[in-house]
Amino acid sequence: MRAVVVEQPGGPDALIVVRRAVPEAGPGEVVVAVEAVGVNPVDCGNRADPSWAGVEAPYAVGYEFAGRTVGTGEEVWGLLPVQGTRWAALAERVVVPAGLVAPRPPGLDAVTAAALPLAGCTALQTLDRMALTEGAWLLVHGATGGVGHLLVQLARRRGLRVAAASRPDDRARLEALGVDLWLDRADPDPARAASRALGHELDAVVDLVGGQLESSLPHVRVDGHAATIVDLSGDLDRAIDRNLDLHGVLVRAGRDRLDALASEVAAGLRPTVVATYPLEQTAEAHRRLEAGGVGGKLVITP
Repeated sequence: MRAVVVEQPGGPDALIVVRRAVPEAGPGEVVVAVEAVGVNPVDCGNRADPSWAGVEAPYAVGYEFAGRTVGTGEEVWGLLPVQGTRWAALAERVVVPAGLVAPRPPGLDAVTAAALPLAGCTALQTLDRMALTEGAWLLVHGATGGVGHLLVQLARRRGLRVAAASRPDDRARLEALGVDLWLDRADPDPARAASRALGHELDAVVDLVGGQLESSLPHVRVDGHAATIVDLSGDLDRAIDRNLDLHGVLVRAGRDRLDALASEVAAGLRPTVVATYPLEQTAEAHRRLEAGGVGGKLVITP
């Protein structure tokens, strides 16, 4: 079978299409014929340096996928752990622990399904951790990205009010997703701009891009909430001074999370799939993602 393998960690050119033996399932595992694989920043990070993931070359990346189980033909989607997974889903077939796949939501095609598990479960886990009440104001850094555009939809369905910054040409799309307060990304301090526009402090902030948490904390109310999926760098003493709940979120894989995400899909959650690439052009997809400004999800179709 064809697979994309990293034999020597590095840039996008490290992603090489090779021929590998067709995998066989062991106890408690299933083989999935892969139809689509979502592309995420963690793929790029693990491609460049697998030490954080705890694997050694050769290895494969690609942690969210959709396909059919070999033998039964059941349509499934799945999410693999971003740490400790050596042979991920960038291949024509992948062996997966049975507890990490679930039936694909009805009516969801493979490309759309593959764009959801990692980003969608991350967004869900982030909101669950902050436990905000209806009407709370949440500032989302990175609302146009793969996780962000899903988190905005989920937040609005929970009755939250969302503020977000972007380029002016992304404003209409963010407002269509449910952003209540649009901010120009040219402003060097979106959190301050948001609190000034509202006339009060924010209830919560979530950083999905990195480097935005420290400057946002002074504009979150006492006993408020903050979360990041990227880093906890900088001077975070303000979180103590203001008695903030501060969450570092790394998504955990599991069928229970996929089932929770399926409920959101049934309620209307959908990703924005910007482009698809064949397996042979996986490196191009990584280049595009690392260039920034994608505005949604990229998907590989083996």
